[in-house]
Amino acid sequence: MTITGNDDDEAMTQTPVGRAFAIHRSIAACHAHIARGDGVHALTAALMLPCYEAAFHRIARSLDHAQASELRTSLDALYAPA
Repeated sequence: MTITGNDDDEAMTQTPVGRAFAIHRSIAACHAHIARGDGVHALTAALMLPCYEAAFHRIARSLDHAQASELRTSLDALYAPA
């Protein structure tokens, strides 16, 4: 997870949905580093990826229906064409 110092980002990551979304962004960043093959960053990403994926799945399984829907909506918006 990235520390931004933004109060809105900090508030969002306090919720399970916010934590799952932040971890998903870390997963995407790992995939990008691995795809670029940028040396030590790709190696670190490859090592961290299973940890991030496990954390994401653990949180996702704990969400209730409304939270899961909120997460899906957030992820859909992230990947929606501009």
